Amino acid sequence: MVFIVIEGLDGSGKTTQSKYLFDRLSEMGYNATIESEPTYGAIGKFIRKALSEKVKLDMMSLQLLFIADRNEHIKSISEEINNKVVICDRYYYSTIAYGEAVGVSRSYLESMNSIFPIPDKTFFLEIDPSNAIKRIDSGRHNKEIFEKLETLKRIKSSYDKFKSPEIERINAELPKEKLAEILLEKTVKLLKQLKIESGV
Repeated sequence: MVFIVIEGLDGSGKTTQSKYLFDRLSEMGYNATIESEPTYGAIGKFIRKALSEKVKLDMMSLQLLFIADRNEHIKSISEEINNKVVICDRYYYSTIAYGEAVGVSRSYLESMNSIFPIPDKTFFLEIDPSNAIKRIDSGRHNKEIFEKLETLKRIKSSYDKFKSPEIERINAELPKEKLAEILLEKTVKLLKQLKIESGV
């Protein structure tokens, strides 16, 4: 039916906003579901260990695992994409941006991810890397491997290269309630354009 992705740096609030958008759409009667990458399948769980440095991996190996996890993920939700409003917290944009930031070839990552469906809409939550780090520092004690200021600056530069027509950039430094309102408004507008009605 509809595939919506929410992307952004760590600390941009995308996980919170993905959950809020799912909740609001469900309350409005839309047949919605929420997903995330990495997944909580076998490959995704291993990736999460690597991100928290419980497992040491070469950066190329890590990106290839993200692609393998995505392949399993898309296969598992292919029916949902055809029948529901699917909201996904991260997608291939993350693999390309984060991978390029740590030295993996962008063109190689783009090629490897070209087999996956293009979302109907991708919201990039824009935040200054220094503010993202402040949020991360205030929110949790254990950082993941990419959560360093210089790395986030490189990731931001890589994200900025995406120019696909399905991408819309939103200021993530707004109050979270205002940001949630904007995302909901834009999503409902998209659903109406696609002639998708709620069940209410």
